[in-house]
Amino acid sequence: MPLDPVRAREVARALSIAGLAVVAAAGCSLRNLDLGSGKLAPDGGGTNAVGGMDGGPSDAPGVDLVPPPGDAAGRDLIPEDTGESPCVTAAVAVPSAGSPTPPLHLDVVTTADAVAVMSRRGDGLDVRTFAYDGSAIGSFRFQADAQVLPYPGDRFLLVARGTTGDFVATLLDATLRGGIRVFTAGAAATEHMQGAVILGMTPILLTDERFISFGNAAAVPWSTMLGAASASAFKSSRIFGLGAQPDRLLIAWGGQGTLRLSAVSPSGTLVAHAEDASFLDVSRPDTASAIPYDTGLLLFDGNPVRVTQIGPDLSRKVLGQNTQLRTFYRTAPQVAAASVRGRLTAFWLTVFPVADNSQGATTHQLYGCELDLADPATCLSTSPIAETMLPGTGIAAQPVAAAALPDGSAVAIAHTDAQGTTWLRIANLACAVPRADP
Repeated sequence: MPLDPVRAREVARALSIAGLAVVAAAGCSLRNLDLGSGKLAPDGGGTNAVGGMDGGPSDAPGVDLVPPPGDAAGRDLIPEDTGESPCVTAAVAVPSAGSPTPPLHLDVVTTADAVAVMSRRGDGLDVRTFAYDGSAIGSFRFQADAQVLPYPGDRFLLVARGTTGDFVATLLDATLRGGIRVFTAGAAATEHMQGAVILGMTPILLTDERFISFGNAAAVPWSTMLGAASASAFKSSRIFGLGAQPDRLLIAWGGQGTLRLSAVSPSGTLVAHAEDASFLDVSRPDTASAIPYDTGLLLFDGNPVRVTQIGPDLSRKVLGQNTQLRTFYRTAPQVAAASVRGRLTAFWLTVFPVADNSQGATTHQLYGCELDLADPATCLSTSPIAETMLPGTGIAAQPVAAAALPDGSAVAIAHTDAQGTTWLRIANLACAVPRADP
């Protein structure tokens, strides 16, 4: 099907920005993708080539999700939320794809006009998109090897294993209906996605076997880059966070008490690597997470929540622990962070404003803590986001995700509650309570 002129201009702009002019000039075609086939593809083999779109068959297999309930006019009906906060401008219960249990992982990404909430359950990735006011736009369930990334403007970039078995990168709008494949990379049947990020305008895919840079046509095995021992560890480790810098990708990863850090060039050359076998507290659940910050990363872990700054050279500086927003002492919360109105704010489940965190039955609320990196022990301000009614005993398994809106005016936060419901909240933090300095 030919593209209409407006669509064609958008595609041409995206490809030129992504550095695919050579591919276009070589005669490679673009085709609309049918993402609604309802076909789940098993892992397949393929070549190890990396390149631009080749006009192959439709990719990104999956199934349509049941839309949220609506009234006769088609408007979404949002369940009543007794845990609403004056910091929150919109709240919506994110429908589950069938399982009443909390998702294993939540992620949130934003574009100029939409928010995507990703819930990872079992062998699939449920993706729901919403407008900033909480109204539903699109929904789709992809296979497990899939990740949705923010892309400049009003597009999302889906990186997923296609029906041919290859890894493909596809531009999608907020409806998740159809798309344009812009990159492809051959994949082995044995490898699986660990993470993905945009470096500049180039998608980078980290599998459990290779570092794949779509735009640089590079695919480097971890065994070649890190050596056999670290490559084996990477395969069984968890990625805590990724930070894209102009000349390198920073990767925080590890597990079982060990923090591993790697800096890799866009072409797949190892710039630096560091390991600390005793950095993480093995007596607490592994809930470490990292976000891009300045020229490096900020790492959150432990209980009380500890903040560590990681430089572009992988140097580490422990900034301190937050002792104000306490969590049940036998566990550790998951932490998400984003910059809102120029204020770096981290979100986690806490007994705050209660100070006693010794009782597992004490319910936890979701709060935002505006970070003072010079003195993280107390928050510059605190923002109530939601009453979850979650007891302390299972806090480590309750995912939290956050992403700032592109203009920095608000943050989109996804979390769970005691009923097993996943919520999306848009918060401007206007009700934040400032710290009472002496």
